[in-house]
Amino acid sequence: MIGTITALIIAFWFYKNAEATGKNPLSSAAVGFLAYLIPCIAWTIMLTPSLRNTVEHNPGTLFALFANYAYILAGIASAVWVKFKYFKQPES
Repeated sequence: MIGTITALIIAFWFYKNAEATGKNPLSSAAVGFLAYLIPCIAWTIMLTPSLRNTVEHNPGTLFALFANYAYILAGIASAVWVKFKYFKQPES
């Protein structure tokens, strides 16, 4: 649920930035959504199973919260990086 809300917020963020800079808002929102979603899926497939395995051996710690929601931080970091590259002003 939190990941879905974050994805929608990022898509809206890209949409509004596209309107302000004169780019196509719909394709920019799709770029933002994918910039968040692809790293989230990659993190979930590659790293979350091993993190959860670690949590099974030491349940009830703060690490359990990290293991369950770290993919959101990875997706946000990727989307922020893509946003600054995608909306970069051309040098004159």
